[in-house]
Amino acid sequence: MTSRPSHLTVRLTLAWFLLSTALLVAPIYTWLGNSIEPRVFGQPWSLVWVLGVIAINTLVLAVAYHRRWVDDAETDDAEVNAP
Repeated sequence: MTSRPSHLTVRLTLAWFLLSTALLVAPIYTWLGNSIEPRVFGQPWSLVWVLGVIAINTLVLAVAYHRRWVDDAETDDAEVNAP
């Protein structure tokens, strides 16, 4: 069992998801990600930008789930079924 996440950890996680949403909409996307050049591994920058943000979101969500930041208030099945 892991310890409860601090309020700072939860706030930083939520702040990242808000920022990542902003990174995919105007005006930030049009400023940083909306271009064909440079190409990264043959793919246009605009595609790499979107896929990169999605990949980072997946990693953050996986860490949050693995450390049980998502459902820290729930109990384990073993605790519920214990005599």
